[in-house]
Amino acid sequence: MAAKRWFALSLVAVSMLALTGCTIGGGVGEGIPHDAASGGQTLAEMRDSLDALPGISVAEITGGDRPNVKGNTGYAVALEVEPGYAIADGAALVDFVVASVWSVREGYMPNSRIDISVRTTSPQGFDVAAAAAQAGWVQDAATAATAYSSASIEVAQNKEQGARNVERLGTWPGAAPELPSGVTEQE
Repeated sequence: MAAKRWFALSLVAVSMLALTGCTIGGGVGEGIPHDAASGGQTLAEMRDSLDALPGISVAEITGGDRPNVKGNTGYAVALEVEPGYAIADGAALVDFVVASVWSVREGYMPNSRIDISVRTTSPQGFDVAAAAAQAGWVQDAATAATAYSSASIEVAQNKEQGARNVERLGTWPGAAPELPSGVTEQE
């Protein structure tokens, strides 16, 4: 009996939403550019270009597939520095990752942030947040070179740094960046 009552109440609620013009899950993602017809590169091409950096492997790339309940989209890129390698030019690495993510034409344009994490076995460690600050993507960051570090690059246009970053990146999707040299070195 309780199940029938619950079903009837659910049916009434859905009917009321339909009559008032509301939809379940509607509106999220409206107005966010997605699935560009041309330009940039595919997600697979981006992954291949990141994997092409000597001594770097992509552990995971997530995001871009749909906005969250607040309508935010973004990417998280997890990189691993292979044993025997160290990051020689952190700013160039961050520039390459951010521009690469911005160039992905599949899925939704990032409108919140691009997260980058780096894991290394190098005894000197690495601080991706400090590298992001050096490259001008974040205003300041604590410097602590460790085996694991992360940074969040704002691309939300309603935030000062995010607006500067989007202006710097240009229209979405951006051109796929050239593979930089000298990002890593053998230890």
